[in-house]
Amino acid sequence: MHLSVYEQAEIFYYAFVFGLGLGVWYDFFRLLRNIGFNSKRAFIIQDILFMSGCSVMCFVFSLLTVNGHFRVFVIIGHIFGLLSYRFSVGMVTGLVFKLLGRAAKFLVKIGGRVSNGLCKGLQRISNSERKSHTQCDRLIFHKEV
Repeated sequence: MHLSVYEQAEIFYYAFVFGLGLGVWYDFFRLLRNIGFNSKRAFIIQDILFMSGCSVMCFVFSLLTVNGHFRVFVIIGHIFGLLSYRFSVGMVTGLVFKLLGRAAKFLVKIGGRVSNGLCKGLQRISNSERKSHTQCDRLIFHKEV
């Protein structure tokens, strides 16, 4: 299949834009890692999901634009788009995701402290209620509890 220079440039542009989308796809996994899904197992699973997703999406892109033929300029367009996103907008989103991760960890920590405090307070209330019930039973029913 022969493509004119104009068609190749147009497909390269679409591949570049598609590569930007792959950068957004990568940022989704970066967000998960910053929030706290960053164990070795999670890294491996996230990397496999990212690479599998990229492979499928690039294959479908190739089917739609160049009828499934392998064209080096399409792959180069994907890579340039991904790297352009990563080293421009991705730098900013990386900082934002770090802040979101820290905020999430802080909120979880505060939430744990608040829930522990609530649990202890409810236990104290229930213990004091039991004591008052036993005192009422002694006074009203003259029972030994």
